[in-house]
Amino acid sequence: MEEINIKLSTGTKFTRDKVGTCIITIKNKEKDFEITLDEEETVEVLVSDILKQQAIIEENKRQQDVTVHQFRQAQEELQQLNKEKDRFRKALHQFANMKTVRTAPELVIQMYSRYAQELLEGRGTEGDAE
Repeated sequence: MEEINIKLSTGTKFTRDKVGTCIITIKNKEKDFEITLDEEETVEVLVSDILKQQAIIEENKRQQDVTVHQFRQAQEELQQLNKEKDRFRKALHQFANMKTVRTAPELVIQMYSRYAQELLEGRGTEGDAE
């Protein structure tokens, strides 16, 4: 038989020697304890460790799914912010390109205000205010 040394998720060491004897080694500050296992105990220890590892894998997968969801939400937010930034930039360009209107100042302010509102709502297009 091939010799096997495995560090279990519990921190204990599992060893199977060339004869087939299975031993777990429990580390303690003062002394390591070795326990020889029969076949049923060996299966129990290994199955228990596999179940613990499976639970860890499932938790990691859940955390990964949460992270992916948060990343996608952040991407969507960035897209919305970029669209909003573009609308503001467009509105500023429109104001910079508007021709001078010779009417009462209050009417000019109202007209520009209405046009800015339309741009912010996405209804205005370039060249409308000229």
